[in-house]
Amino acid sequence: MTGPQTIIHRSRFVDFTPGNITSIAFSHRSNLEKLTPSDLRVAIGRSNGDIEIWNPRNNWFQELTIPGGKGRSIEGLCWCNISGEPLRLFSIGGSTVITEWNLATGEVLKNYDCNAGVIWSLAINDDMNKLAVGCDNGTVVIIDISGGSGVLEHDTILVRQESRILTLTWNKNDFVIGGCSDGRIRVWNCIQDNESRGRLLHTMKVDKAKNESTLVWSILYLPATNQIVSGDSTGSVKFWDFQYATLSSSFKPHNADVLCLTTDVTNTHVFTAGVDRKIFQFTRNISNNNNQKGNDNKKWINSSNRLLHGNDVRALAGYQSKGADFLVSGGVEKTIVVSSMSSYAEGNYRKMPLVEPFTKNVLINKEQRLLVMWHETTIKIWVIGDDLDFDKNYKLVCKLVLKDDQNISNCTLSPDGQVLVVSRNYTTKLFHLQPEEGKLIVTKLDNDLLLKTGTRIAKFIDNSKIIFCTTDDELVSLDLESDNDEKFEYIETSDVQSTKSGIKVPYINNIHQLDSTAKFAVISRGCGIVDLINLETKETKCLVRLTNFITAMKINEKRNTVIVVTADNKIYEFNIIQKMEETADEDSSSSLLTMWSKHNTENLPKQFTNAKEKCQGVTFSNINENIAWFWGANWISRFDLSVDLPISNKRKQKKRTRDNLTITDESNFMSYEDEEDEDIDLDLDDNMDTLHTSNNRLKSLGTNKNTMDRKVFFFTDKYRPILYFDFISDKELVVVERPPSMIENQRKAFHLPKIVF
Repeated sequence: MTGPQTIIHRSRFVDFTPGNITSIAFSHRSNLEKLTPSDLRVAIGRSNGDIEIWNPRNNWFQELTIPGGKGRSIEGLCWCNISGEPLRLFSIGGSTVITEWNLATGEVLKNYDCNAGVIWSLAINDDMNKLAVGCDNGTVVIIDISGGSGVLEHDTILVRQESRILTLTWNKNDFVIGGCSDGRIRVWNCIQDNESRGRLLHTMKVDKAKNESTLVWSILYLPATNQIVSGDSTGSVKFWDFQYATLSSSFKPHNADVLCLTTDVTNTHVFTAGVDRKIFQFTRNISNNNNQKGNDNKKWINSSNRLLHGNDVRALAGYQSKGADFLVSGGVEKTIVVSSMSSYAEGNYRKMPLVEPFTKNVLINKEQRLLVMWHETTIKIWVIGDDLDFDKNYKLVCKLVLKDDQNISNCTLSPDGQVLVVSRNYTTKLFHLQPEEGKLIVTKLDNDLLLKTGTRIAKFIDNSKIIFCTTDDELVSLDLESDNDEKFEYIETSDVQSTKSGIKVPYINNIHQLDSTAKFAVISRGCGIVDLINLETKETKCLVRLTNFITAMKINEKRNTVIVVTADNKIYEFNIIQKMEETADEDSSSSLLTMWSKHNTENLPKQFTNAKEKCQGVTFSNINENIAWFWGANWISRFDLSVDLPISNKRKQKKRTRDNLTITDESNFMSYEDEEDEDIDLDLDDNMDTLHTSNNRLKSLGTNKNTMDRKVFFFTDKYRPILYFDFISDKELVVVERPPSMIENQRKAFHLPKIVF
């Protein structure tokens, strides 16, 4: 490959630190008799108030981040999953309020004040129509949620006691079990229309610590054995007989507090974790003799333990089905670990990167050589020098802290580097950046319309025109220099046909990727729909409908194409001019797929397609428009789109054996459980040519495999974790890394060893 050299700089001065993981919840209950539903999701709550929604398919990827706010924390999460109705997500966090979230917009749907003290714990019953919340004044409040989305109604208050309710769980729909700060486990009667409803049935006391009161941090009910499992501040794990409120077994495996518990679907295994970082597995004795007494089936042993975390484990959650077997854990280490419940002792496990940049927190401005980072309510801007031989080749020129406490969801900067747009769920602010004596002078720009509008994504068309997507999923444009800059110009987008998955998980129909040039804008939705918009005529056409989640998208202006990368790490390149104009003759060779994509989409290198971390971004070289760079959380790759990839003559590898870390059944991304085929285009458009996968293609193209340039494809995983990757000039690329704690004190933060191409 000929051409000028490209230098990659390693930038390690961006001090981005995500919140601790405080809670984990699966949207569905385990069921070994059914395939994994396509709308299975995992909610991850963090100490900074953010909630992340993950999809376990395709080796796990993040679909949505609901931004929190300053001083907020997610201390408990709970899903309500009723057949035929949208999923409902509830959270608690250091207040007297239960929050129900609008998954379509990412906004608060309902804040319900229990009026009974700060809430410490949250649990839902088997019928998913009642929530129980435990408060710091010793009150347990039952809330009726059977009225549907956004409806929370007071049901009853259980008999109050004096100690704080640290943890709660249900025994089906009839009893609430609580772990308290006085070292006691309490059971309340919640049977409807029972004269003893609300009263205490049992009280059990755990071991007392020598110098302080024992805290019962975690409680679990096992329906298969009618037992209660408790974890407390002494490191003890105890199994109790629910019927007689007596202690069955007691273990002290942990060296410190046991903060979380979970079990598999058959209640054969119980997993415990806490401050000492280890996850212990307890296994129940299952007798093969049917005549043996049932008590023998309630005996537990401490069967194994593993050290998968580097710090306190705050949350555990498990899910099992015909095609899934997950144990997910997280805590102060700030990253989740996925392992297997059925083969925990010796099975595979996967630790996610510290940062999964689905929601970008960094952008680069080429004209002013600026690097912008935002986190929670703070924005920092650095200028990157052009002296390549200077060690500290950067300078912090602006730090902007927003007064209100709502976390920032997105930022964008005008091409000239002078106008900064700060997007949040409820408001959007504009700032003017003026260089002066080595600093940036920040001035707030007034625009009442934007102040009243929440936005998710925004892009500058030019230095004054913006296109953005509101939290209500409307696409609008605005000219900041127009005489009437208080009026949006709404852009119609293609209709999204309703599917059962779209009903259950409404945000998959939302716009989640946006890119624009002076002439065109491209948007993609979580369900795989890509729309092309002519910004001059405001005409919109559906470019393609894919069957997978789109993780990255970028317009290549010089090639007049758009690159789309899906969650299964497939790269598609589409012609946008031909699609928008549709004036080509029938005999024309033009098509929606470019020639490169037709020849190579099904022939991508296994190093790329097998990468577990999804592609999070695409960028192009201004010098050579055929060079495309792709990046994920821990890798960078480069393709030359003017040259076809070599074909491997080896037979395709057999499907990898099940490692229990991803979903293995074949339910479709857009389907839901056992639904019939619906009247919706789940595949590529009809006008797309068939992808070439034949091994004879090299001969037909007149290409000799032996003379093919080895630099047609490049892949490296030496960078991690990556926050952002882009060109800062025609010859310079910047990879923004968050350094591990062991090297955070290194002085050379920008001018680290460079790779030259």
